[in-house]
Amino acid sequence: MNAASRLTFQHAWLLAIPLFAFALWGEWRDFFRLWYDSIVYNHGYLVLAGIVFLLFIRRDALASLTVNRSILALVLLAGASGVLLFAQAADVQFVRLTLVPVVILLWGWSIWGREFLKAAGGPILLLLFAVPFWDDFSPVLQHITVFFNDIFLALADIEAVINEFYIELEVGTFLVENGCSGVRYLMVALFLACFYGQLYYRSAPRTALLVVIAGLLSMLANWIRVFGIIAAGHYSNMESSLIEDHELFGWVIFLVVTLVPLFFIADRLDPRRSNDPGADTPHSTAPTPTCTAVVWPVIASFLVAWPSVIPLAVEARTERIAESWRPALPEGNGDWRGPLRHANIWQPDYQNPDIDLSGVYVSDDLQQVQLQITGYRRQTQHKELIVYGNELFDASEWQLVSSKKQTMTKPSPVSPERVNETIIHHRAKDRTIILWSWFDVGDLLTDSTIEAKVAGALKKISGDSRGALWALASYCSENGPPDCQQQRAAFARFLEGAER
Repeated sequence: MNAASRLTFQHAWLLAIPLFAFALWGEWRDFFRLWYDSIVYNHGYLVLAGIVFLLFIRRDALASLTVNRSILALVLLAGASGVLLFAQAADVQFVRLTLVPVVILLWGWSIWGREFLKAAGGPILLLLFAVPFWDDFSPVLQHITVFFNDIFLALADIEAVINEFYIELEVGTFLVENGCSGVRYLMVALFLACFYGQLYYRSAPRTALLVVIAGLLSMLANWIRVFGIIAAGHYSNMESSLIEDHELFGWVIFLVVTLVPLFFIADRLDPRRSNDPGADTPHSTAPTPTCTAVVWPVIASFLVAWPSVIPLAVEARTERIAESWRPALPEGNGDWRGPLRHANIWQPDYQNPDIDLSGVYVSDDLQQVQLQITGYRRQTQHKELIVYGNELFDASEWQLVSSKKQTMTKPSPVSPERVNETIIHHRAKDRTIILWSWFDVGDLLTDSTIEAKVAGALKKISGDSRGALWALASYCSENGPPDCQQQRAAFARFLEGAER
């Protein structure tokens, strides 16, 4: 390898900055949005700063890396980038953000071998402490918090009745909500322990021990915090300001119970206290370059970038299909007349739809059927067919009565063979309606949300990001208990004659 080539490979890791800024732009955007909007993940900025700092102090080790290709890592990177492409198309945020540190590690490993993992693996994996899956542990931590507070209250001779997450005292009732689970303190404590271990330790068991201790101390701090709030309510007859405003109180408890003890424990575990010089200096040997061509880093970088390149390549087709898509309510035929506009029996609770069509059809025997088409020409973030926040009905107005699948007896050109049947009752008005609903994803009709999500992702990759909810609605008979049998027959009759 000549001097110029060696210099290129020694500093090629610097190309990671523009590469990952471009290839993972959507993921970084969502990270910053998450850290800014969510109080649970505000510490994400601290995590990112810690990663940058650790990589900075290891810059000499990174600069000394020589290309030592790994076929296994390249294969894994190809698989991870494929999953990332699909997750981007389906906009599954948890998967997308979790894959960020994984893709970065596999990229470096595939080019520089295991030496890259030794130098940068630990710092990069710290990003997992800012990925939005930790709050999934909240229910478990809530139960644990309630359990130990039951013990604390008994020791303090405070009578309480525990009902799941509710702690009932004579003076009032306390609810241990998600924010009281302590997951924020747990994430911060675990991150700080891992950061300290990578900064000062050279032994993985020492770091693991410190992480376990940090986790236990953070949970203890949260139990004490919750007990302090309950005790304040008990002794002040629920008049203490601590009951409503305890954010600062929680962090003070975390500082005293977790951070201060953890500092002294970490110092006692510091390998520099031992006489083993090998604990302070990592053993490393320079890898023997096995690939001197530029091709290998280019291949690895392409595998990182191609999930972002594909949408750009099909952008013109996506725009053309979106603009040309003009769904319309079918004209009534046979014994059906309509559609009558603006005569809504019901409407879905969907966010920012591009298409919102509704019409009522009336049959010769006076059966009424509302057809609703609500959809998006281009499914993007916050404008998706299958996403949290898009519901078939507004739960504040309607109460669910039943939900099941309904198989069509005869095929219809506008619906799949099976639809979703939902019966709901209005909370304020004494009326019950029946809904038949299904999804249209790039001309694929399905009753399954999973199939709609998967098919939507695959079609989005090819440039077709259309998606719509189709639904029929009608009032059920109110003579005695609600009876929707006539409406089911009317729906089937309407769909048999409908045309797209």
